[in-house]
Amino acid sequence: MPQPSIHPVIFTDLDGTLLDHKSYSARPADQLVQLLCDRDIAEVVPITSKTIWELLWLKQEVPIPFSIGVTENGSVIHGPEDYFQKDGKRSQILTLGVEYQEILSQIQKLPLPIRRHLSGFSDMSVAEVGEATGLSLDDAKRAKDRQATEPFLWSGSDQELAALESIVGQANIQLQRGGRFYHLTGRATKEQAMDYIVKAIAKRKPDFEIVSIALGDGPNDLAMIEAADFGVIMPNPEGMTIISAKPHVRTAPLPGPQGWVIAVTEILAELGLNLRQS
Repeated sequence: MPQPSIHPVIFTDLDGTLLDHKSYSARPADQLVQLLCDRDIAEVVPITSKTIWELLWLKQEVPIPFSIGVTENGSVIHGPEDYFQKDGKRSQILTLGVEYQEILSQIQKLPLPIRRHLSGFSDMSVAEVGEATGLSLDDAKRAKDRQATEPFLWSGSDQELAALESIVGQANIQLQRGGRFYHLTGRATKEQAMDYIVKAIAKRKPDFEIVSIALGDGPNDLAMIEAADFGVIMPNPEGMTIISAKPHVRTAPLPGPQGWVIAVTEILAELGLNLRQS
């Protein structure tokens, strides 16, 4: 019986992974991504904390061909028209977490002593989001238009924050700690989104063995990296590089897009996919 052909699906974080930390350039990784897509060697899926509008804008600025993307840290999957099926209906969008309006509804139900310490993107004007994040007004507008997560600034005590976490947890909403911002989000994760996409692609490519490759540089990427068939940790020159003891996880020799190209090329060669011969 013939062995199935291999179809790699590459799940990649953006900032500090496919994109350079400082310049946000994707070179030379953008050339490799284009090659993989043009020759149908592999599928590349960006998986990011950005909103869909930020991702689509980035797609114009840094041409990255992709048909499936994951936004807001695994909460929302975007695909071709009618790609997903949920509740008997087909859709281009699948929300794995909690819908944004439900998160806002839960915020409004908070006791006033807790609510007054929370200043979310929905509470801020575009200009205020820009001031808080350092983004331009156009970028702030795209960051503010959300589907399943709410970043917020917190002015209360640790005890009050714990109370907030307990209250929203009853609505299946979790609190995540970022750098400057906290986030309210459903219990969706990047690895859950990756698992869903792998299974969806496998149904559409029954004659192929789907192999997952995941690359990222932050703590919120580690579970996804370790859940993939091949995981790649990208060195982080701006902070501490994450580590893993899993035997199928490697660390790229360089940060950003240069290291991305080296790691992906090595893994594809190990899978028998020689790009020069493809």
